[in-house]
Amino acid sequence: MIRNRLLRRDPAEPPGFNRAAIPDEPSNRALSIDGNTFYCRTVASPDGEWILAFGRRGDRATSQAFRIQNGTVVDRRAVSRPTHGAIAADGTAALVSGTGPSDVGGSLEVFDGETTYLTRQFDATTGPPAIRADGSLVAVSTRPPASTVTLFDVRADRAVTAQTVPRRTPRVLGFHGDDEYLYVGIRSNSDPYVAIDDDGAVAWGSDRFRASQPLRAHLESLAGTLRS
Repeated sequence: MIRNRLLRRDPAEPPGFNRAAIPDEPSNRALSIDGNTFYCRTVASPDGEWILAFGRRGDRATSQAFRIQNGTVVDRRAVSRPTHGAIAADGTAALVSGTGPSDVGGSLEVFDGETTYLTRQFDATTGPPAIRADGSLVAVSTRPPASTVTLFDVRADRAVTAQTVPRRTPRVLGFHGDDEYLYVGIRSNSDPYVAIDDDGAVAWGSDRFRASQPLRAHLESLAGTLRS
């Protein structure tokens, strides 16, 4: 009875959430570079100045990632099985790559030109990353059975937090509210599921998220509300 009443408490409006800021799906694009054609997926920075393009050469012999600023290729690097990417307004790029066809897993690499700030390996299928506009924070998700959203401090090369998402598949990540909050969506165009602040704490949770939490978490939340 008490648990049901707690779960029925409506959460506040999600702080800073802007539906228009939900990331677009990557675009497909053929790039002709040095006489070779690369079939790429592309994502743009929030201000549109930068594009990250990643894909295979036409003969499928190699894969490359390109950072493009105002239509000019700034640099490129060899990559292996790139699947998802994001790029900040300062040109810092986050690239997720898959593993071989017989393996389950993925990797995250954050870089800027020849400098690689962060690399991580995951033992689960890895979803699209999100990067804050200033390139300071990157988030990435893994899918069931280990559904987790991990937030990284890029320059410190460390994980800020790893938030589990029980029985759900994180599908959309994005920074909202002047980039203060990382929002996680479990459907491509649905309302947000949970928000994490830049210190790694849960700042807001939907009804579904709160229902997935143990009773102790609800009691602590209620106690905090009564104290405020």
